[in-house]
Amino acid sequence: MKSDINNANQNTYQNDFVIFAELNRDKFEEILQTLMQHFENIEYGRQGDDWIWIHLTDDDKIEIDSFFSMQLEVKGKHEHLILATQILQDIDKLYILQVFDPPKIDLTR
Repeated sequence: MKSDINNANQNTYQNDFVIFAELNRDKFEEILQTLMQHFENIEYGRQGDDWIWIHLTDDDKIEIDSFFSMQLEVKGKHEHLILATQILQDIDKLYILQVFDPPKIDLTR
């Protein structure tokens, strides 16, 4: 697992959409099963891209997807950093490719 601290000069705000980490896409099923043991409100799919949404409220979620990457990106609002860290602690460390510390701004938003 690598940590990327090259983004240290980035100014982020609580509502900025960021990427917390990158996960091994080949382990989608294992990651999904682990998350389903810890969270109730999960949506997921595999349609060319793989995606898992962990709903926090009706209009807020942590997203884990391969929409803009070859791997699974763990994304959400910067204000959810503590929850994203907990999610990463639940996932087998072998499935985590990289943790961004600090999280990097998601430029696709």
